[in-house]
Amino acid sequence: MEIVPRPDFRDARSVPAKFSRYDPRSDKFNEREVVVNLKDCNRVHPPAVLWRVVYLLLAKRRGSECLLIAPNDTSVSTYLMDIGLFRTLQEEGASVERPSIIMTTSDVLLPLTRFSSTTEAEDLTNQIHYSLIESRQGSPNIYHVIYETFSELANNAAEHSTSEIGAYGLVLFDTSEGSSRLICGVADGGIGIQTSLLRNPLHEEYGHYEWAAMERATEELVSGTLDSYRGIGLFETVEKIRIPGRELIIHSGTGIISKGEKLTTRITSTRLYPGTMVYISIPT
Repeated sequence: MEIVPRPDFRDARSVPAKFSRYDPRSDKFNEREVVVNLKDCNRVHPPAVLWRVVYLLLAKRRGSECLLIAPNDTSVSTYLMDIGLFRTLQEEGASVERPSIIMTTSDVLLPLTRFSSTTEAEDLTNQIHYSLIESRQGSPNIYHVIYETFSELANNAAEHSTSEIGAYGLVLFDTSEGSSRLICGVADGGIGIQTSLLRNPLHEEYGHYEWAAMERATEELVSGTLDSYRGIGLFETVEKIRIPGRELIIHSGTGIISKGEKLTTRITSTRLYPGTMVYISIPT
């Protein structure tokens, strides 16, 4: 199986629709080889990086031989190296075919990093806090938004995702579109928001549509647990983005919630993300 995304690879929606039939979380996934071919990509966005890690490593767990073909564009491949994509895949036994490039200095505060427990999530949050302070980039007023959001998302992933590949976090400054933005992403290959929510029988009416379950999960004090004091993480994340210029994507299974710079909200069904990914982007 070879997956060839659009040249401007933004997220899972840039992947051909037919691949939504192939869920690498399923025991029925039996592809002998999975190739993600990026050779013609001229831009790869952080949500796309998180999708590739999750998809390929889940496929690897199912017994597939996994290969990433890096972009021919040297600047894009250099960016992917700086962000930690090649290293992460190779450490987990996937193959990477890439051009000969030189590591450059970048604005990556937290390269792709795996975690699987709340203790590890807390350690990464502290690391991000110190890295932001030391960077002296952007407004200090937004630092707490990033590390508090990362903490909420990372703890959710560690506690509730039951992801067999763990979870991955990423934080960086991005200036690729002419303005400086601070970006945070957390992704896992777990059961997804809908399945997690339906652990609580109070929410069984949301079992029909993934996007509806996700919308419900972003409300205050709504949780898949029976603890009435839980359900703050996603709600707080959404609330922090209610400022013009900030962007949000929550993608879980085939459901997606996105808020653009003008705070227009879109909730719908889309291409498969095998797990849950949350991405926020804030101008600095």
